[in-house]
Amino acid sequence: MNIPRKVVTYSLVLVIAMGFTGCSAIRSVMSDAYALGLTAGQEYAALKETTDNLQTWIPEEDGSESEPFIQGDEASVRGYCAGIWAIAGIASGLENSDSNESDFVSGCLDGAGF
Repeated sequence: MNIPRKVVTYSLVLVIAMGFTGCSAIRSVMSDAYALGLTAGQEYAALKETTDNLQTWIPEEDGSESEPFIQGDEASVRGYCAGIWAIAGIASGLENSDSNESDFVSGCLDGAGF
């Protein structure tokens, strides 16, 4: 079976074009609130990791391991995300709506790894 060179070339160009437009299509579907929440969640995860690493160097007075400074369970992160929504959203110029808040919290949880 001999596939014409033109068909292979057009197919390759089509696959590459779909790859690029697919990425931009995903970005355009993602709301600004979700994107802002995603960044906030990633920052939360990085801060949690940093404080956890620092705490390994600072034991309690009795030598035992100290309690985590920043909680990492989903309920704590959800509370954090919901709590900072109004400040982060207003500062970014986003409308204070239920859908924006929901998108922000979803993005924040995704960014934090949940």
